[in-house]
Amino acid sequence: MFFKGNSIEQFIDSRKNNLDIIRFFAATFVVFSHAYPLTTGNNSTEAFAVFSNGQMTFGELAVSIFFVISGFLITQSYDRSKDVIYYFKARVLRIFPGLIFCVLLSVLILGPIFTELSVLEYFKDYDTYEYLRTITLYWIQYDLPGVFHSNIWPDAINGSLWTLWYEFFFYIVVAVLGIMRLLDRRIVLISFLLATALHYIGIGGFYTDLYRYFGAGMVFYLYRKQLKINGWMAVLSFIILAVTVKYGYFIYAFSIFGTYFIFYLAFETRLRLHNFGKFGDFSYGIYIYGFPMQQIMAHTFGQLTPWQNFLLAYPLALIFAIASWYLVEKRALKYKKVSLLKFKQDYKPQNTN
Repeated sequence: MFFKGNSIEQFIDSRKNNLDIIRFFAATFVVFSHAYPLTTGNNSTEAFAVFSNGQMTFGELAVSIFFVISGFLITQSYDRSKDVIYYFKARVLRIFPGLIFCVLLSVLILGPIFTELSVLEYFKDYDTYEYLRTITLYWIQYDLPGVFHSNIWPDAINGSLWTLWYEFFFYIVVAVLGIMRLLDRRIVLISFLLATALHYIGIGGFYTDLYRYFGAGMVFYLYRKQLKINGWMAVLSFIILAVTVKYGYFIYAFSIFGTYFIFYLAFETRLRLHNFGKFGDFSYGIYIYGFPMQQIMAHTFGQLTPWQNFLLAYPLALIFAIASWYLVEKRALKYKKVSLLKFKQDYKPQNTN
C-alpha cells in the first residue's frame, strides 16, 4: 500500500503539474514573513517561527521550497539538454534580466524618491553606483545612500536578493557534475547526505544549509523512476513534519519528507491546479519586489503591524511582478533557443555601400 502508485517519471513530461502555484505561494510566504522584521525589528513573533519553536520562519520554509523545486527542475534541464551553452543561456535568461531591471529601478527611481539626501547628492555619491554591482549576484549591496535610513530595519533596499547567488552557484555545480559525468544518482545522494552532516556539525554555512534542499530536489529527479506518488506516503510525510515542527529536527525532516510532500502536491492529478500559471510566472517577481515595496510602506506610513505591512505591500509587489514578467522576463526567455552564432549573424551590420 505504501509503495504503490505511479512513478514521478510518468508525470514530469506533462505540463499538468502544480509547481507554478506552489512557487507562487512560496513567494507570498516570503513577503509575509519579511513583514515581521520590517515592522518589529526581528522574527520572534513571526507565525511559523512561533509555531515551530524558532526552528524556521515562513520565509525560510519558502526558500527551502524554492530550492527543492529548483534542484529538481535544473537537474532535469541539464539532463535533457546535455548542452552546457544552452543550459547556462537558459539559466542566465531566467535570473538576470529580471534582476537587472529591479536593480536599475532601485537605483534610478526608488533611490532618488526616498533618499534623505538631495537628488544631486544622491547621484554624486559613489555608493549609488556601487549598488549596480548587485547585478553580478556575487557582490550584493543592500543599501543606497540615505534610503530607508530611518526605517525600523534601516538601510536595506532588498533583503531578498541574497539567495540568488547560492541558486546560481548550484546551477554551476549541476553543470560541473554533468561535464565530469558525475551527475549520477548515487553520487548526488552522497553529496546530499554529506551536506546534511556538515550542516549538522556547523560547517559550510548557507552553502550546506541550502544545498540540503537543492540536493534533495536533485535526488528526487535522479530517482524519479523509483519514487512513487502515493497518498499514504504523503500522509506519513505530513505526520512526520507535523511531529518534528513541534518537537525538533524539522529542518532535517523537511529536506526528505517535505521534499516528498512538495512533489506529491506537484504531481497529484486530482488537485488540478496546473492552469494556475497560464497567465505568467510571477513568483520570481514577487520575490524580488516584495522587500522594497515593504520598505516603502514602512517608510511612508511609519509604525505598522506585520499584517498591515503585508496587505499594503503585497498588491504592489504583485503589480511589479506582472510588469516584470511581461516586459522583461517573458521576452528574455524567447532567446533561449536562439543560437549565439545565429544571433551574431542576424544582427551583423549590413554593408549599405
